[in-house]
Amino acid sequence: MPYANRVGGCHGGLLSHIIDTGGSLAIAADGMHATGISTDLNVSFVSGAKLGDKLSINSRCLKLGGTLAYTDVEISVGDRVVALGRHTKYVRIAHKANAEKKLDGEV
Repeated sequence: MPYANRVGGCHGGLLSHIIDTGGSLAIAADGMHATGISTDLNVSFVSGAKLGDKLSINSRCLKLGGTLAYTDVEISVGDRVVALGRHTKYVRIAHKANAEKKLDGEV
C-alpha cells in the first residue's frame, strides 16, 4: 500500500501533500490567476488516520499580499484533528497583471 506507513496508517507524506494542495486551492479560491511557488510548508501531525477513513479538509487563505500568501489547512476525521498545516507561497508572479506581462514578453 503506497499511502500507508509501517503501522498501516495514513502516511505523513500523503497528509503533507494534502496540505500543500489545500493551501494552493485556498489561494486559487481567493481569485488568483495562478497559485504561486511554495516557500514554506509546516505540518504538525496531531493524531493518526487509518487508510479508508473519511478525511475532512478545511483550508483558508489567511493573507494574500503582493508578494506572499499565507494559508492554513486542517485535516480531520470526524471531530478529531489529524494534521495541521501552514503553507506560504510566493505569489508575486501569479497575480494576473504580472502573469499577463510575462506572457506578453515584458518584464
